Amino acid sequence: MMIRTPLRILAGLAIICLVRPALSQDLRQDLRPGIIGNDDRVRLDQRGPPWDAVGQVNVAGFRTGFDCTGTLIAPTLVVTAAHCVINPIAQKPYALKDIHFLAAVRGSENKGHATAQCLHFLPNFRPLPLEKSSPTPTGRRVPIESFMDDVVVIVLNGPVDVKPALVDEHPDPQPGLRLTHVAYPGDHRFVPWVHFDCRLQRSDADTDLWLNDCDTHPGSSGGPIFTRTDGVYRVAAIMLGVWERTYNIALPASKWLSLTRDAKCS
Repeated sequence: MMIRTPLRILAGLAIICLVRPALSQDLRQDLRPGIIGNDDRVRLDQRGPPWDAVGQVNVAGFRTGFDCTGTLIAPTLVVTAAHCVINPIAQKPYALKDIHFLAAVRGSENKGHATAQCLHFLPNFRPLPLEKSSPTPTGRRVPIESFMDDVVVIVLNGPVDVKPALVDEHPDPQPGLRLTHVAYPGDHRFVPWVHFDCRLQRSDADTDLWLNDCDTHPGSSGGPIFTRTDGVYRVAAIMLGVWERTYNIALPASKWLSLTRDAKCS
């Protein structure tokens, strides 16, 4: 039976909140979407691989401005959430020239920049539904199954000169699996923040999505979730959304590896 509890996406810099007469615990959580319990994120001061492969996915153009996180997994390939490159009003991708990837952003500096040459989506991809009551990309509530194909591989118009992150092609999604989540969240947009030693709570039986307790925040959509084996970090999933303040939702690499095979622009 498919779970149909609505989720909130993590793209953008804020979640639309309801106005309440007092700052209740629920409202405080609404102001911190993606934080499960205490905020266990810390500033990521480490440099080099795999951290330098994590960067910002920005959409910048006339009347647009949209921020997510992505990971370089090959010299010209970046994986992120599909909703990060989709205009929610037009329900189609933004112009390629307006989709930017900046690796290892630290304040005003970065280690490489490129724009999109083409986009690869899963065969059954459909843009996340846009509720009439929420005409902006922030604060959307969507059913969990909408995230099953919410991934895009961006083919860049040139290589980025940092070492790409490795991909964990066959992670074992057992409850308790140790994870590490890195992102450029909206509350710390120009420095990467990390939650070390968060955990996989369970893999949803119907969608294979990973329900996890890795603290995150709007702007973190598409951010990598790493596993670590023999001291080596590998991208095992990408962060997508928030589920009822109980879990965060991630799409495992097994669902999007096909997009990385011979990914070229025709």
